[in-house]
Amino acid sequence: MSLIVAENLRKSYGSVVAVDNLNLRLDAGSVTGLIGPNGAGKTTTIKMILGLLKPDKGMVKVFGQDPWDNPEIRTMIGIVYEKAFFPAHQKTLEYLQRVCRIYGVSESRAIEVLEAVSLQEATDRQVRALSAGMLQKFAIAHALVHKPKLIVADEMTANLDPQARSELLELVLNLNKDENVAFLLSSHILPELSRVCDSAAIMNKGKVWAFGELSELYEKYAVGIIRVTTDSPERLAAEVKKLDYVKNVDSDARGFSVTVIDGREDEIYEDVPRLAKHVKAKLLGIETGSASMQELYMQAIKEKERK
Repeated sequence: MSLIVAENLRKSYGSVVAVDNLNLRLDAGSVTGLIGPNGAGKTTTIKMILGLLKPDKGMVKVFGQDPWDNPEIRTMIGIVYEKAFFPAHQKTLEYLQRVCRIYGVSESRAIEVLEAVSLQEATDRQVRALSAGMLQKFAIAHALVHKPKLIVADEMTANLDPQARSELLELVLNLNKDENVAFLLSSHILPELSRVCDSAAIMNKGKVWAFGELSELYEKYAVGIIRVTTDSPERLAAEVKKLDYVKNVDSDARGFSVTVIDGREDEIYEDVPRLAKHVKAKLLGIETGSASMQELYMQAIKEKERK
């Protein structure tokens, strides 16, 4: 069953087109990444899904209903924002018990959701005393109170350190499995998303440029990508770029990814060790099919721009 269906969505702010003929589908029980740089149209898309913005054109259905100005839809979705704001002086348990009363559920649910996000030891702690990572866990607990089947999270890991991001993404995995909650995760921080998403929508310039299960996207866009790890990525990458069958080289601190002409993947396994020896670089590994989410994103964008 599809929880979200969007077709040909368009939204402009004056002369600026934020979302342009966007199509998207999210199924029950899935974890879908809405990925792209700042300004790609992710937040505007989410606001239309939540019924906070009315599309200029197109159709969006959430649980089979039009979400625009629809309070019923908002009671069926949990929402986590990039920056969570709660009454700073209130204790976590007391605040969530108030939320339970608003939703008309038992106050015991407050303890359940705090336990679900591993904050059971913080029941008497004031909101202002929570760390950034704990605050986002608390935001997820708040989103879980009314037992939604869908949580929409807009850049929820953007202001967290790597450890806090890792803990939050692990929590998403657990909730998806244990609570059968579907997630739509908007993010411009791509490396971690491959850990939790089973599908992704790649956004750029207000459009979804590629959408599907991660396995399908990797099969389509990561063909010919070979990962090289070395202690001297810049020196070795400079030599690899000179090979006539190499189409692209993307470097980082630990190595680089090489995109080669179809059918010539085997040659890189001979040439890279030779070039590493030539530039006196220590070669740590060569792997096929190990593109990162960032590399997958870049390949999809480049291929779309070529068409």
